Amino acid sequence: MDIETLFGGTMALTIGFVALSLACTCVIVAASIGLPMLYYRNQRQKAETLMATGTQGEATILALEDTGMRINDNPRVKVLLEIRLPGHPPYQLQKTVTIPLIRLSQVQVGSVMGVMVDPTQKDNPDKVGLLLR
Repeated sequence: MDIETLFGGTMALTIGFVALSLACTCVIVAASIGLPMLYYRNQRQKAETLMATGTQGEATILALEDTGMRINDNPRVKVLLEIRLPGHPPYQLQKTVTIPLIRLSQVQVGSVMGVMVDPTQKDNPDKVGLLLR
């Protein structure tokens, strides 16, 4: 028996596993780069649409709760807002939002801040944006 006969099947199997692992690695790397890019592009488009079509109002922070989550070292918090829009009665809405550390002093119980709201979906937290300065 020669070496090719003894190890031919094993070498083909090894080459197959190496090729499969390289393909899986490429898929994982592409997904880990591409999916966040798509997510942030979508978030930016939502914000731009809200700024273009939304109604500006103001909100008072009634309650603030830390979720314990951090995104890029910025705290993710739940805020209970009382929102006032021109021509609409005030209403309350709870929203979870990531606050840049440098803006955290603006987001305190009792603070009044600007908001942009999609008037057709004013009870949808995703259609309410805080206007932090």
